[in-house]
Amino acid sequence: MMIEIDVNGRKIKTQKGELILDVLKDNGIHVPTLCNLEGFKPSGACRICVVEVEGRSDLVPSCSYFVEEWMKIRTHSARVIKARKTILELLLSNHDDGCLSCDRGRWCKLHELSFELNVTERKYGRLTGRKKIDNTSQSIIRDPAKCILCSRCVRVCEEMQYVAALDFLKRGSRTEVGTVLDKGLNYSSCISCGQCIQVCPTGALREKSHLDQVGALLQDKAKVPVALIDPAVFVTLGEFFGYKAGPEFSSILINALKRIGFQRVYGTGWGMEFQAGKLVEMLTERNQEENNSPLILSECPSVVKYISQSRPGLLPSLVPLKPASQIMAHLLREMTSKQTGKEVSDISIVYLTSCTAAKNDTSAALKIKESGFLPDFSLTTREAYRLIRLYGIDVESLNPEFQEDFFGVGAKSGHLSAISGGNVEMLTRIIQTRVPNAKLNGEKAGKLRGIKDVKETTCELNGKKLTMASISSIAQFESYLKEIRNKQKKIDLLEVMACQHGCINGGGQPCRGAERNLRNRTKGILEWDERYSGIQTRDHLDLPSEMNLSDADCKAVFSPRQITK
Repeated sequence: MMIEIDVNGRKIKTQKGELILDVLKDNGIHVPTLCNLEGFKPSGACRICVVEVEGRSDLVPSCSYFVEEWMKIRTHSARVIKARKTILELLLSNHDDGCLSCDRGRWCKLHELSFELNVTERKYGRLTGRKKIDNTSQSIIRDPAKCILCSRCVRVCEEMQYVAALDFLKRGSRTEVGTVLDKGLNYSSCISCGQCIQVCPTGALREKSHLDQVGALLQDKAKVPVALIDPAVFVTLGEFFGYKAGPEFSSILINALKRIGFQRVYGTGWGMEFQAGKLVEMLTERNQEENNSPLILSECPSVVKYISQSRPGLLPSLVPLKPASQIMAHLLREMTSKQTGKEVSDISIVYLTSCTAAKNDTSAALKIKESGFLPDFSLTTREAYRLIRLYGIDVESLNPEFQEDFFGVGAKSGHLSAISGGNVEMLTRIIQTRVPNAKLNGEKAGKLRGIKDVKETTCELNGKKLTMASISSIAQFESYLKEIRNKQKKIDLLEVMACQHGCINGGGQPCRGAERNLRNRTKGILEWDERYSGIQTRDHLDLPSEMNLSDADCKAVFSPRQITK
């Protein structure tokens, strides 16, 4: 039913039952928000979005109040502006004011609101003392002093990730966001996906930085620093410098990293395709065995951690292959050692990734000297940006530079791993190319693209139907598992990514809220893929000369998580 309302003297037609905030957004009327999250039910926690409705004595939160035909709404009356300023001033009274050293810097939503509402000083004194920083996790740091109790992290963690590592503790003025038993994040059910960082409007949540260690590495003349970059970083890092998402910035990034001091720069595309080839061999054998339980891709470390602690019964279903980053880290150490004459222990791998959980699988996090297959350090996309700024690199003055490919030929389909559905599409190409008499349903393969949460495709392998599905977010994973059980659906392979829409939306990506354009990032990956591969893949992958990598080297072993203090 269409109704008409009055907003700031302007007549607007809308559907009855719509939320006021949604109607205002649809009509280009800006109202500040803090706790509101697109795609989630409104919580009304922050009250910054209040508006004045004629006939009501109180102001109403526009994010959780429905429109009615009689409404006359004022979004920026003197009363509304005063209320918003008071709310913000009260939030600031309990907020740490170390803005100059804050990790969030100019992308802090609280800072933006202070400017928008002209709040230039702390009107109220600090209500509570300094709170202890939680740095027990190897991937995420939690600073309660900067928390404004907007509930965003709590809702994402519980509703989208099904982890519920964070929740509200205590009551009244003592309320705070914390973990179970008020222990550290390492004691909680956190899977290190970093989605809480993405939605946090302040600097209360951030990744544990390896910048200082990488800086020391670059200054160590005895070491050979090698950068390993995943595709999501290649297409997204340029956003910080005004480039659109896509392959345009990738060659400039290589030049920038070499200027900083990295002697070699590689992408993980080769490793992704190599791993996919191994999986195709496994699927071919498994399909012949008539095994009914689905295989689950183990490339996402957050998914592996979730299964190990919440779904240990699914551990045998995880694909027993090491991640592409670990396979390439091992090969790069061996290859660089032979080419430079340096000891393998002197070759240091720095993994640039969009994934905060990747920090858990580094020698720095595990505090071991013999790295083996593990990268030494991990930098998120945000940290990579800060590293370039730290060394004063002017990217505008850099010319594109391409890394010599010691792996024979450039990666064909490996770039697709950054988006949900990309690994499955890569598998279908490899199956079509390498498996005799394989039949691929081209129409269904096209459905693997886009930003849908669940995608499915089928192909014929050795005369038998092979069904593969792609899922993003743990909530969708759990929902899909129920669907498989209830409908007795047969799925041969599940690609599961903890972050919605894949690595392009990883916890280490730029924190810009609604400004994050996932469609453009997806388009950038597909553009990169089309430029370098089209729809073809290699008949086989050759290892670099004199390199050895046995099947045993590629195998991964998974075990239930043991929670330690």
